[in-house]
Amino acid sequence: MIFFLYIVLVFLVLRFSVTLFNFLSNPKMGNYGRSFTDKVLIIIKVHQSEEEAEKLIASLSAQDYKNYEILIQPIHSPDVVVAEKAAYFLFLDADTVIQRGFINSLIYRTTVFKLAMLSVIPTPRISGFIANCMYPLTDFVLLNLFPLRLVRLLKHPSFSMANGACLFFDAEIYRQYEWDEALKSSNQAALEIMKMVKQEKLNADLLLGNKLIYQKESKPDVAGVSGRLMLNFNQQPIVALSYLILVIGGPIAMALTLAPVFLLLPYGLIFLSRMMIAYLTAQKPFPSILYHPLQMISLTWLVVHQCWKSFLAVFKSKN
Repeated sequence: MIFFLYIVLVFLVLRFSVTLFNFLSNPKMGNYGRSFTDKVLIIIKVHQSEEEAEKLIASLSAQDYKNYEILIQPIHSPDVVVAEKAAYFLFLDADTVIQRGFINSLIYRTTVFKLAMLSVIPTPRISGFIANCMYPLTDFVLLNLFPLRLVRLLKHPSFSMANGACLFFDAEIYRQYEWDEALKSSNQAALEIMKMVKQEKLNADLLLGNKLIYQKESKPDVAGVSGRLMLNFNQQPIVALSYLILVIGGPIAMALTLAPVFLLLPYGLIFLSRMMIAYLTAQKPFPSILYHPLQMISLTWLVVHQCWKSFLAVFKSKN
C-alpha cells in the first residue's frame, strides 16, 4: 500500500507540474489587433441541418473581417475543400460562436509563427448541474496531462494534440499535403492531421480559445464528452483506466490510510490545480472546487463506459 501511495503522490506532483506549466505559459488565443485581407474559406461542419449553424453565422456576420466565404458541410460529407483562391481554411463546428477579432488573430498567429496548422479549443459555456459535472472534465484532463506550449515548441509527433472544433490551415500547405483525405477517413481527424504536420517537420500550434471562441450551451452529450476524454488517452482503455486508479483511487486510499496532517500536500495540490485550470478555461474557480468530487464520479462513469464499449467492440470483431 505504501508503494502505491508513493506512486500516487509522484503522479500527482507530475500532474500539478504540467498544470503549473500551462498556467505560467498561458497558452491562450490573444486578440492581437492586426488587420488582414486574405481570402478565408470557412467550412462549418453540421450534423443534420444548416439551422445548427445560425448563431455561428450571425457571429461571423458581426466580425470585423469581411473577406471570407462560408461553406456549410455535413460532418460526414465525402467532399471537404473546394475553393482554390482561398489563402486560409477555417474549419468550425456548428456549435461554436466566435467574437470580433478572431479571424484576424488566427491569421496573425499563423503568419508570425509560420504555422501550417493552428487548433483552438473553444471556451465552454456551461450552465446546469449535469453539464457542470461533465463538460469541464475534458479541459481538466487535458491541462493536467499535456503541456500545450510543447505542441509548437517540439516537432516530434509524440507532442501532438488538437481540437476538431476549430482548425485553421495555411491553404497552400493544406492542398500540397492533401490533408482533406485524413478529414474524410478518420474519426479523430484533427489529432491525425496534427501528427502528419509534425511528421513533415512543419509548424503547428494548439491554444485555448480564451474569450474569442465559445462552445455553445447544449444538452449533456455523454458520447461526445467520453469520446473527447479518450482522445487524451490516445484511445487506449488501459491507459484511461490506469489514470482513473491513480487520480481517483489514489486520493481515496490516502484519505483512508494517512493521518489528516499528511493530506495537506496532496489535497492542496489538487485544490491549486483546479484553481489554475478554472482560470485558464474562463470558469469560476470556487464552483469548480465544489463540483470536483461530482466531476470525479462523472469521470469514472464516462471512462469506464467508453472502455467497456471499446472492449465489447474488440470482442465482437474477434468473433
